[in-house]
Amino acid sequence: MIKEYVVITPYESENTDPIKIKKGDTVQLGEKSNDNGPWPNWIYCISNRTGKEGWTPVQVFQIEHGTGVVTTDYDAKEMTVAVGDTLYGDIELNGWIWCERKADKEVGWVPKNCVKIKRER
Repeated sequence: MIKEYVVITPYESENTDPIKIKKGDTVQLGEKSNDNGPWPNWIYCISNRTGKEGWTPVQVFQIEHGTGVVTTDYDAKEMTVAVGDTLYGDIELNGWIWCERKADKEVGWVPKNCVKIKRER
């Protein structure tokens, strides 16, 4: 179900070259986030296909002998948002929501703590 959100706290993305992985890719696994911290269930990885690296949700991997095999396409693109922006989101994962901004149709991940639900569609 798509939800309509309004941004209540600005967020500026610093992720200028996000990792993109595709189903079937393999990655080298690195540091895992603290499960008791503010961002549980994330793992730092390097794509064997592209060489790009970044934090990715553990849910998109099947881990085999220290290597991650990607089970779902994932794009780590984050979106810079300003207070008052209207966003439409349909995927929530580990404290982030995949959104499309109403004004310009830009898409990307936004921290859940930066938005509040306006309504469900």
